[in-house]
Amino acid sequence: MSLHMLDGQRAVLGAIVLTGLATVVVFGIRPGGFEGQVGWFFALLPAAFAAYPLSDYIYDVAPRVERIAFWTSLVGFNFLWYWGISYAVIRFGASLKTKL
Repeated sequence: MSLHMLDGQRAVLGAIVLTGLATVVVFGIRPGGFEGQVGWFFALLPAAFAAYPLSDYIYDVAPRVERIAFWTSLVGFNFLWYWGISYAVIRFGASLKTKL
């Protein structure tokens, strides 16, 4: 039996797994000391660079929802980041497969 999934669907699955693994490493395992933790946070969850300015703007507009907006945008942007990486890897693998 063969599972026929679109590349986008496979990328969604990959993005969920990669986002979950990055979250477990950063918040569960906590590698390194304080400085190391900051490095791992920005390396594995790069969307924090976009989430922080957005949450600052939201804090100016509505301070009570800033925390919710930060975590929602952090998870959402990182999901999109890992979806893009997963999709690119899947498409690259498919193009190699067709050339062989």
